[in-house]
Amino acid sequence: MSQTVTARSEAGREPIRFNRPSMLGVGTMVWLSSELMFFSGLFAAYFTLRANNHGPWPPANIKLDVLQSGIFTIILVLSSGTMQKAVWEIEHGRRRSAIRWIVMTIVMGSAFVGNQAYEWSRVAFAPSTNAFGSLFFVMTGLHGLHVILGLVAMMFLIGRIAGRTNDPGEQAVVQSLSYYWHFVDVVWVALYSVLFLVH
Repeated sequence: MSQTVTARSEAGREPIRFNRPSMLGVGTMVWLSSELMFFSGLFAAYFTLRANNHGPWPPANIKLDVLQSGIFTIILVLSSGTMQKAVWEIEHGRRRSAIRWIVMTIVMGSAFVGNQAYEWSRVAFAPSTNAFGSLFFVMTGLHGLHVILGLVAMMFLIGRIAGRTNDPGEQAVVQSLSYYWHFVDVVWVALYSVLFLVH
């Protein structure tokens, strides 16, 4: 739960309130910083291999469905909005509405994962085909794993919100999970740009 710090205005009449993140939120942001370094290493490996590649990049036998993946990229980005709406609802005590928005986020995230699995089954290359193929499966696979972990966490979160009332920690949990979900979405936008658009 975010903590509120109260101070007096210069006029001394009305208090000024400053909201700061909970300890759980701070811990989540620190952990996400380490995750950012992890994905940065993958991007560094990608660009290093690309720079040392003497042929076309990606290789001529690599065909990806840019349009379909772009549509599901938009769906994933929109799920950040639904997750943020759930945060807004829980902050205002509207638990049932928050659950509905989390369910919507789960549906959108699941659609994204389903499309990624479908895409894996359709591509005409394997991780052992070439360097691009290896990086494609590693980078999208690790990101997909992060998405799945987020979806599982949301399911547990729904159970917590639907349980006992007056849970003092639920708001902090929803906020922290939203940080994670926004991070996952931003990472995918970067992955989509690098793997599908930048040639």
